[in-house]
Amino acid sequence: MRTERAMGAHRWARYLTVLLVTALVTPLVGVPTAFAASSFTGGPTDTVLYVPNDHTPIAFRFRATAGLSPSTQYYVKVRFTVGTSPNPTTNRGFTWNAASGAWVPDLGGGNWTDFPVVTSNSDGTITEQWIFAKFGDELSSGAYHVMISLFANGTTYNSSDVPAVTVMNMATEGGWIHNGTTIAAGSAGKRVECTSIASTATVYALAKTELDLVDSDSDGTVDNEDYGPAGVSAADFRLGVPVGVPFNTYINRTTQITTSFTLPVADTDIVHTGADQVAPSAPGSFLVKSDVLSNELSWTAASDSGGSGLASYRIVRRVATETAGFSNPWSLIATPTAGTTSYVDDDLEAGVEYFYEIRAVDTATNIGPRASGSGTPLSEPPVTVRTSGADRYATAIAISESTFAPDSVSTAILATGMNFPDALAASGLAGAVGSPVLLVGASVTASLTAELDRLGVTDVVIVGGESAVSASVATQLAENYTVDRIAGSDRYITAAYVASRINELTGNTSFAFFARGDSFADALAVSPIAYSGAIPVLLVRPSSVPTITSGAIGVLGVTDGVVAGSEAAVSSGVYTTLDGLLSGTIQRVGGTNRYDTAKLVAEYAVDEGWATYSYIGLATGLNYPDALGGCAATAWNGGVLLLTDPNTLSAPVASAITDNKSDIGMVEIYGGTSAVSQGVFDAVEALLN
Repeated sequence: MRTERAMGAHRWARYLTVLLVTALVTPLVGVPTAFAASSFTGGPTDTVLYVPNDHTPIAFRFRATAGLSPSTQYYVKVRFTVGTSPNPTTNRGFTWNAASGAWVPDLGGGNWTDFPVVTSNSDGTITEQWIFAKFGDELSSGAYHVMISLFANGTTYNSSDVPAVTVMNMATEGGWIHNGTTIAAGSAGKRVECTSIASTATVYALAKTELDLVDSDSDGTVDNEDYGPAGVSAADFRLGVPVGVPFNTYINRTTQITTSFTLPVADTDIVHTGADQVAPSAPGSFLVKSDVLSNELSWTAASDSGGSGLASYRIVRRVATETAGFSNPWSLIATPTAGTTSYVDDDLEAGVEYFYEIRAVDTATNIGPRASGSGTPLSEPPVTVRTSGADRYATAIAISESTFAPDSVSTAILATGMNFPDALAASGLAGAVGSPVLLVGASVTASLTAELDRLGVTDVVIVGGESAVSASVATQLAENYTVDRIAGSDRYITAAYVASRINELTGNTSFAFFARGDSFADALAVSPIAYSGAIPVLLVRPSSVPTITSGAIGVLGVTDGVVAGSEAAVSSGVYTTLDGLLSGTIQRVGGTNRYDTAKLVAEYAVDEGWATYSYIGLATGLNYPDALGGCAATAWNGGVLLLTDPNTLSAPVASAITDNKSDIGMVEIYGGTSAVSQGVFDAVEALLN
């Protein structure tokens, strides 16, 4: 039975461009319905409301009736353009910046604090949703097309047949109801309350103050936590204005959209009402203390002198951006009740700076000014663990148990635990089938059978001839599994045959490792990389290239390779011969001894992006079984394998740990204290801590 392990990145492939039916809000002029391409489906009463102003806040109400995956999160992207196709020179919208994880204005505008995300319902539809945007340039009044898309990165829009809106210049054109100039006396903030007049119909309004000094991005607009729009029926929404300076207040005329026509409803009015018109104070002594993968927020209680009493706090968070000049959006993460003076924000990413703002809210819904701070969570401290069994066979099983879930492996790779030659090439084949490398002795033990059964194995591939793994062992295995054997008359031929099987499974053996076949250390050093990439390990003699190896290079299409080991291990003559056999490139990765070579191989793997120092597998360099069994664990954890003297931590290992301490999450030692002593374990812990 042949099993292949395929790994790939999940890619967003489904998108829906949402149809908008647009209505002009002021002046009240109807806009004909515009439909997108037939491959997209929108709701019958989709609506656009807009407010013409500096950095114009625009509220979109839309729905989708078909075409979406159920319960799936989509990013929303909005563009305004004079044409029907996105044009970066005329566009007034926002673009998703994948590098920074932020939506940024294409031209003009300021920060946009509403994160444009919607989640489809369980039936794949979207009911009425509001999305905010800003137009960004009050001088560019005129007719524009609106393009909106639901997609992972917002690169696909609705078709050329798109809705149109007219954006007005507030300075010269009407369309606002001006309710006069208001001043909030002293620090006692007034609440601007927007209510519908003589109308029981649901209306949608979006209000703005020309001056709002509590606005964190200082762009003159009210933040999303301060205002609607709200569907109101003889109800209201409010703007917090806790500043003692005059400001002009405007609110747009509203419309109600039906399936067939545009209907004006009563104007809205602005009044100062409510017994409590005093906003709470800002929380005091706001502090963000970073801990492992978390930030702990603390503050002293806000005060409220308006009479209604403190109700709760609002905590919002955003992530620092790597792109200068742009801010990631704020998201509401908690609303602690009054009396609470701390909050732990956990499950965060280490090394990433998080910004926080907290505001107090009273029972009358007045919102106080902000207190702000930031914190960068710490990494979890690295740990040192040992995985071992009573002997080499039990250690290989223990490594398998800690790495592979039950019923996750159909084909298992077995090699002898008594001698290394045939086992050297097993790592790449194990990677090709997603199997541990298990060891077998003179007979099949109950513990080996139990592990094969736990893994769900149906097929066993023995690497090595009968002198390595006897015929009687194969017969025992055949009682419960389909058994295959890959073997040649010597270690070099066996390695070539294993490489051929890897080629059959993966279809690609253009790259190979080359290591000496009369010693195990250098082949072990590359084994995790060979496993993770299903890369063949071909064996050479220290001073010559076997005929089978040179033939395999041509037959398998090997064009590039790496020689593991110094010239003392693989001579310059062998290197030159291999260079002549390969049509691509070859390089040597070798150190002064086996420990240094393993360190240099680890550095090579990290530089190539094949591994990281977040996980280090550590095994004795004086014997092969534990490192061979550990190659799968190292590969599955995306780490590197280092070799050490059993009794004294090797200098190259100490250097690798010291140089990469900030990246290390775990060092796993393979084998018992007879393989890697407790003194070595303690030395590793001392370096980490």
